[in-house]
Amino acid sequence: MAHRKFTLNQKLALLIVVAAMLSGIVFLTLQKISTNLIDSYMSSDEYYQETSARYIKRFSQYVSVNELASTDRKAFGDWVRKENYIMLTIFKDQMLQYDSNYTAADEVAYGKEEVTQYLQNHSHPIKFSDGEGRVIIDGFYSSRYYDLAFTAELIGATCIFLMVVLLGIRRSLRYLRQINREIHMLEGGELDYQMTVKGHDEIALIAESIEELRKAFLDKLEAIEKLQAESRSLVTEMSHDMRTPLTSLIMYLEFAKQEDIQRETEQGRYVANAYGKALQLKTLSDNLFDYFLLDKEQVADLESVAVKEVIYDLISDQMSILHQEQFRVRITGELPDTFIQVNMEELGRIFDNIMSNLLKYADPQEEIDITFVSDQETFEIHFSNRIKPADNTADSTGLGERSITRMMSRMQGQFHSSHENLNYRTVLRFWNTRIQYADQHYE
Repeated sequence: MAHRKFTLNQKLALLIVVAAMLSGIVFLTLQKISTNLIDSYMSSDEYYQETSARYIKRFSQYVSVNELASTDRKAFGDWVRKENYIMLTIFKDQMLQYDSNYTAADEVAYGKEEVTQYLQNHSHPIKFSDGEGRVIIDGFYSSRYYDLAFTAELIGATCIFLMVVLLGIRRSLRYLRQINREIHMLEGGELDYQMTVKGHDEIALIAESIEELRKAFLDKLEAIEKLQAESRSLVTEMSHDMRTPLTSLIMYLEFAKQEDIQRETEQGRYVANAYGKALQLKTLSDNLFDYFLLDKEQVADLESVAVKEVIYDLISDQMSILHQEQFRVRITGELPDTFIQVNMEELGRIFDNIMSNLLKYADPQEEIDITFVSDQETFEIHFSNRIKPADNTADSTGLGERSITRMMSRMQGQFHSSHENLNYRTVLRFWNTRIQYADQHYE
């Protein structure tokens, strides 16, 4: 496992510190630039005089519109508060009438305090309703621009802080999305895809854990495949080892059976029973061989064949065998003019397996029904027979049916079977690939 240099919490704290430092540097830089710009423009005498004259004109209009007297101090206070950053001084007849810097305790000086020569020289005449007076307007004209600049600097620094934090978080989110994509690839079966492990935080630990899990799972799969290969090899060797003596045994029993066929002796019955059991053992070994060597997940090598040609030949061969064994067969329906995808070798083994079950378990006193059912999409063969009352299915292992199921699955078909009382029914379902225009019937 990777050694963690930084946890997610530590990374986030470090990211916030770096973002704060960068935003602080940006804030101080912007503040210095804005201060220099404001000072260089608003500290000049021309700007001061121009701004004062503008406020004098505005105040004169305010007095004229509202017909204010030099003693309407409340109206003067309202105007000062509205304009902000302004200091207003009014005097008339050389006596102070209003000063925005005075408090309520200082108002006793109004009408008594004389104006200095300095104020007299820097004042401007204003016409009040009670006569002409003198007004001085001073103020911190650049303060509002400093406030605006401070607001802009603060917003800029905040944006830098958020940008740095979001970019840092985005990197982790991008890594998380990458891990999510790689997990989906593993879910899709691409187990050879290696997980990306970057960094040493908790996210990297998760990615590394998934990578270790992937490797362990691949090792398990490899062990399973190796075990399956060994099992297949063992079954193949056992099947070959069993088939050779079984074939010889069946041949000897067949010779003995032919010699005793004219005589109804107890020895002949023993030979017939032994011959039947030998055939049953051969069928079981074949089914076991097929079941273990067939991979139902792998599609067989398929070819497109005409139903009327292939199925006709297979059914005809099987019917000949059944007739020789004194079975009665009834066929219902017709073979359709369609093609199906099959593997001829496995299709032959399927019919051999079904016919072996019929010979072994079907009641020769009852008819065997073979029905063909088809539509635009599927073609089905239904086998229905009556089971021998004495035999039932006690000796059946089910390997034959499982082998048929696997072979049909490899051919992208389906196999179904049902057993009710003594009636047994199987269905082979194939998917049509195209339609042909030949005409062929059973006679």
